[in-house]
This record gives sequence, structure tokens and C-alpha cells, in this order.
Amino acid sequence: MELDPNKKIKDYISGVCSQIRFRDIHQDVKLELEAHIQEISEELLSQGFSEKEAVEKALAQMGDADIVGKQLNKVHKPKPEWSVLLFSFLFISIGLLALYLIQRKGFLTYHIQIFGNSLLFSFMSLISIIGLYFFDYRKLERYSKYIYLGTLLILTFTILWGNQANGSKSWLTLGPFNINVVAIGPLLFMVALSGIFNKWDWDNNFKLLQGLVLFVVPLILILKARPPISTGFIYSIASIVIMIVSGAKLKKLFVLVGSFMTLLILSIVTEPRGLERILAFSNPAADPLGSGYLNIQLNKIISNSGLWGQTLTFDPHVLPDLHTDFIFAFITYTFGWIASILLITFIFIFLIRIANIARQVKHNYAKLLISGFISILAMQFLWNIAMNLGLAPISGLGLPFISYSGSQLIIDSATVGIISSIYRRKNISQSYN
Repeated sequence: MELDPNKKIKDYISGVCSQIRFRDIHQDVKLELEAHIQEISEELLSQGFSEKEAVEKALAQMGDADIVGKQLNKVHKPKPEWSVLLFSFLFISIGLLALYLIQRKGFLTYHIQIFGNSLLFSFMSLISIIGLYFFDYRKLERYSKYIYLGTLLILTFTILWGNQANGSKSWLTLGPFNINVVAIGPLLFMVALSGIFNKWDWDNNFKLLQGLVLFVVPLILILKARPPISTGFIYSIASIVIMIVSGAKLKKLFVLVGSFMTLLILSIVTEPRGLERILAFSNPAADPLGSGYLNIQLNKIISNSGLWGQTLTFDPHVLPDLHTDFIFAFITYTFGWIASILLITFIFIFLIRIANIARQVKHNYAKLLISGFISILAMQFLWNIAMNLGLAPISGLGLPFISYSGSQLIIDSATVGIISSIYRRKNISQSYN
């Protein structure tokens, strides 16, 4: 029986939806109501009622449209995932406190207004979180191919004509802002690949080859910019996670993993600084005044931190980039291992809460997005903390939300904004019309 043309059913559903303020859920509610009405009506038809009588009795059993609508309005009222937001604000606040102390006590060997700049970046980050919370993330899916191609073009432009710093051509100047395009590239590619790989047929060998190309081309460009060795690694891990979540079988991914390892090894071997850092990590005492210097200093700082820290007695000449790469070491030395363990615990809970959202959402595109985002954030947190503790090679990678970096802070906050948008619409299973 075709119920869609029935005006009474349409009027009833319209009456229910008119009470639900969250319009994004209307399509799902409509489909759910239609299914219930059809099920009840077919049961009544089997009992000998006419189609008209069956529909009328079915609507009567459903209940008054206004009452049902008000009840569904309470059920589907969008709520933020407060723990993810609160932890994000906490990390940003910790970063502001640390940067304020570093600047106030003159722990940098050069003058830069890191605290004032960070206040501005933090304000911009909060705006991005709030704006993206209300933005319907599903709109991004239809533009996935354009985001992918656009990011490739911007990355290529940066490699050819961007600004070079510390041997890496990763920066692009836009007016008063210097943007680390290579650092934010992996996130943009995760947004693109999540949409492209949604419903991807990995069992088709041609599609598998296409997926390999879509993965490898950005990796080649990222490595071409000679960024910190962690950047290509993080991009690769996040991409492979998305491919697995989208349905790629592990036994078919050996080509991807092999390509990733080959490109990464070639990048390290052909980049002297990268090779030096690997060697320094494995044996810093071999060159204590050269490539092993930072590893040795970090080991001394962490060893001397103590349970409650050494307060504001940090020697500014011990470590460069204290406000970026080594802010975790500063926090540990200043506030002690108690503070660092608490911070690591908060980070762990933060990541668990994000992973929990992935289990709640109904839309597959949302699952892919969160899988990519959490892979990037987890690897960034893990690598930065590990290198500060001497457990990973030193790489130009800041601590998310906490280290001084305008573009990185804003893009990390944008990630939280999109995750919040996904949680707000976690009960929606339909794609954006």
C-alpha cells in the first residue's frame, strides 16, 4: 500500500515535525513515522478494514500530533558533548598559562609577544568551535573532491613559492598571517578522504588502486615540502585508519603500508636533518654538542623535574622553541610530574570521549570523519609527549591546543567544532539533501 500520497498522513507528520525545533532531524523523523504508520495500517488491512479506516485508526494509535511532536522535540533536542568542549578549553587555558609564564619570566632567548598573540588565536579558535558546532557537517561531504583537489593545489603552491623555515617549505603568507599549510594539510585531507571513501568499493581492484593513488599523492607532496618527520607519519596513519573504517580489508592494505614505509624511509634518508634526529634519538651521547644535544638536555630537564616541580627556575638557554615543541618539558619541570600525569590523564579521557562519539553516530560519513580526526590528534599528542620524554625522535611538532602556534591551534579547534557538530546530529542517519 502506498501511503505517501495520503494527505492525512502528510498532515499528521507535518504536525509532528512542526513541534520539533531541530529541523535537521525532520527527515529522519518523517521516515520513522511513515514506517510506523505503514506497519500499523498493514496490520489493520489484514483484519479487513478499508484503506481509509486503516489509516485513520493507525493515526489514532500514534497519538495526537502535537503531543507526539513535543515528546520528540525533547528527545531530539541537540546538546553539546560538554566533556570534549571543556577539555578543549582546559588545554587552551593550560597553554595560555604556560605561555604567559614563559613570556613574563623571559624564558625565551628572543623577544616575541607569545601571550598576546595566543590570546588572539584562542579567541579565533573559540569562534571556530562555536561556528562549526552550529554548522551542518554533512554539507562537507558533497565537496570532498573539491577539498581534496584544492588542498593539493595549495600544497603545491606552498612547495613552489612558500616561505622556508628550518629547511622546510611549509609556510604560506596571507596578509599578516603565516600559515603552516603542510601542518594543517593532513586534517583537510581527512575531511576530503572521509567523503571520498564513504561507500567506497574496496573489493574492486580498480577502486583499490584508485584509493592507493588518492592516499599516496598527498603523501608525496607532504614529504616534498620536507616537513618534520612526524607529519608524513601522522598523515599516513590517519589515512590508513579511514580506509580500514570505510571497509578496506587488512590483507589488501599491505600495498598501502608498504608504499607508506618506502616513502617515509626515503624521506628520512634523503633529509639529513631527519636522519640526524633519528640517529640522535637512538644514541644522543654520540654527538652530545651537536645532533644529540637536545635529547640530552631534555633528559636532564625531565630527570630533575621532581614530583612537584622546580617552580619558575627554568634556564632559558637550555632549550630553544620552549613555547612550541618543548612546552610539555617546561610544564613538567615547572609544575612537576603530578601536573604532567594529570595532563596526560586529561588527554586520554579527551580522546576516549571523542572515540565514544564515533560509536554513537548513525551516519557513516561522521564515523569516518571522527576516525581521521582522532587518529591525527592522538598521534600529535603521543608523538609530542614521547619526544619530550626521550621516547621518540625530536620533530617540529607542537602539543595540540597548548603549544604556541596560531594556525595549528585554530585548525585543532576547528576539528573540535566539527566533532561537536557531529555529536549535535548524532541521531541523524540521512545525508544532507
